[in-house]
Amino acid sequence: MSLVLKRNKIGIDGVSRQSLTRIYTIHRWIAAGRYPNVAAIAERLEVSSRTIERDIQILRDSFGAPIVYDNWHRGYRYEKTFSLPPLRLTEGELLTLYLGQRLLSQFGGTPFGQIVQGALTKLKVMLPEKLTVDLALLDEDISFAIETLRGDAEKLAAVYSDLCQAIQTNCSVHIVYYTASRDTVTGRLIDPYHLRFYKGAWYVIAYCHFRREIRLFALDRIQQWQVTGQKFKMAPDFSPEAYLQHSLGIERGPRVYEVIIRFQPEQARWIKERQWHPSQALEELPDGGLVLKMHLSGLHEVKRWLLGFGGRAEVMSPPELRQEMARDARTLAEIYSDEV
Repeated sequence: MSLVLKRNKIGIDGVSRQSLTRIYTIHRWIAAGRYPNVAAIAERLEVSSRTIERDIQILRDSFGAPIVYDNWHRGYRYEKTFSLPPLRLTEGELLTLYLGQRLLSQFGGTPFGQIVQGALTKLKVMLPEKLTVDLALLDEDISFAIETLRGDAEKLAAVYSDLCQAIQTNCSVHIVYYTASRDTVTGRLIDPYHLRFYKGAWYVIAYCHFRREIRLFALDRIQQWQVTGQKFKMAPDFSPEAYLQHSLGIERGPRVYEVIIRFQPEQARWIKERQWHPSQALEELPDGGLVLKMHLSGLHEVKRWLLGFGGRAEVMSPPELRQEMARDARTLAEIYSDEV
């Protein structure tokens, strides 16, 4: 059973896989009615405008896509319904997908797990018999630890599905949202941009018409929702990576701080083994300790992280974080004072 991509069968001989990936992405954006133009596509995919122009030419000439430029929307659209042929994957690519599905299947017992399990079954059918036998061994030898999904599984699956549809069709969504930090419930109109999973919870990055800025919303705190017929246009400079670039995980604050932390020698050996943030800089100290510097937006997430190190980590900067750590340390000392 050959799973190698048959380029000559679909008229794309000589086209690289990188180009094919871009072409299929461009097709999805056009088919979704986003009216992408060369400049916007080039910026989102981080390639030159000339590269995108070649990809569009291939999409038009080799695939027969009915692409036209819409002067009113200043972007490309299809004159009629059009779809691309499915790509066939190599054995190695299917194996990688299988392992990815295994990772996601740790959502077992939830609607997410049921969806993933169905996809996993289909992937097994697509694999050659020999490779399927090997995968049976992988089932026993490999497992993934995923944090328990936060929130009601059935409700999460429903809001997740509707938000996916809203993102793909560029439709605004009315939500009734519970803000945990203020213990309040408000109604909002949002334009959903991107879904992100982090530490057992799903979040949507969306433009909030109530606050007039891009915000982060936890799906399990959305109490009611309705996808509207109101279309929105995504901010041209938005990317999830740029939006979260100063987050230690998922938190964004009103400003960016230079966070400087000194770790004791016994903790320093562990800290320098991994990258905690793209902006980090490490300075080894003569006594075996370590100074970690990062540029972070918001201080609550890093404070929770640092509390796990106890007295083996000291905040040097900013003063606001140092003061918060000191207050928490005094509170802890009072709680456990009768144990001393």
